[in-house]
Amino acid sequence: MLKVYTRALARLNALREEEGATATEYALVLGLVAIALVVAAVALTPILDTFVADIGTWMDGQVVGS
Repeated sequence: MLKVYTRALARLNALREEEGATATEYALVLGLVAIALVVAAVALTPILDTFVADIGTWMDGQVVGS
């Protein structure tokens, strides 16, 4: 009977440890994704600014109406 109890207790402890580790892993992944998004936004800002400015320049040269 003691053997069954210790096995059950070991399984419960293993489940408890996984849940804590899983929450920590999700938090780390979420933090890394947030950092990646910020880095991507900072890196793409000059490219997008130039692209939008070029479109604005092109549109200024277009003739409207006929």
